[in-house]
Amino acid sequence: MDDAMTHEAEPRLNETSKIVVEHDWDGGDCLAVTIARAAAEAWTGNPDDAMTLPPVGSVVDPDALESLFAPTRNRGRPATDGGHPTADEGASPSRVRFTYVGYNVTISEDGVVVVEDPTSASEA
Repeated sequence: MDDAMTHEAEPRLNETSKIVVEHDWDGGDCLAVTIARAAAEAWTGNPDDAMTLPPVGSVVDPDALESLFAPTRNRGRPATDGGHPTADEGASPSRVRFTYVGYNVTISEDGVVVVEDPTSASEA
């Protein structure tokens, strides 16, 4: 039996049962890569295993996610006319939730990506 392939069969959930990362909107990776890396960290403990997972695009449209949060990324930055946009202080942040490789994934407009074991999420 080939032991090298057995590590992919069973997920290894981190001790916290939740991975929280912040997407760098100005960085080189797209949001789908951040999601896949966080899910891989939850799955195997190594974010570099992201390429072993199915594409994020198999469950959600990555371009739609990028477009959905694009307007909110500029909130609080100076406007081109020198003014500052006003943000509704009482508004709750926008979020998107979906399931990817058996984990609950929540993305907030501020770029926080949470990948959580569904059994621990139901307790929250």
